[in-house]
Amino acid sequence: MNFNADELMELAIKIEKNGKEYFAAMAERSENSRVKQVFNLLVREEQSHLENFVKVRARLAEKNQEQFQIADEYNTPEMAAYVQAMTDGRVFPNLCSHTELAAEIRDDEQAIYHAIGFEKDTILFFGDILGILGPDDENRALIEELIRQERIHIAKLYTLLRTLK
Repeated sequence: MNFNADELMELAIKIEKNGKEYFAAMAERSENSRVKQVFNLLVREEQSHLENFVKVRARLAEKNQEQFQIADEYNTPEMAAYVQAMTDGRVFPNLCSHTELAAEIRDDEQAIYHAIGFEKDTILFFGDILGILGPDDENRALIEELIRQERIHIAKLYTLLRTLK
């Protein structure tokens, strides 16, 4: 099965952009200076992640690698359906607009729990990218680093959550 690399990178960029916009909206809404500080930090870091995916997308385009072979363990009809659902935006509910998400949030605690869920979804997606790319892809180290950074985001959010209680 072949997969369109540009579509995969577009989805990664969209996830990072939505996260950045959500964090910015929550920083603006909060009256707690510590919450504002952490969410603004996450805005900057998500922007960096977004820029990394733009670079990966450009590298793939330079190589005329619009299509690439999916790793064997992802080369099943079930995984093909999963990948398609992922690119259609059905797997990640956080792909709706940040304003829709922000409207649901009642307080800082709920905003942080939602952010933690967003970061977990992002780690899941990045893990899927690793699986799809296979073991020899040159972009693996970058994706692995982004996963590490998203885990750090979760730790920061849990730490922030403890300060609210």
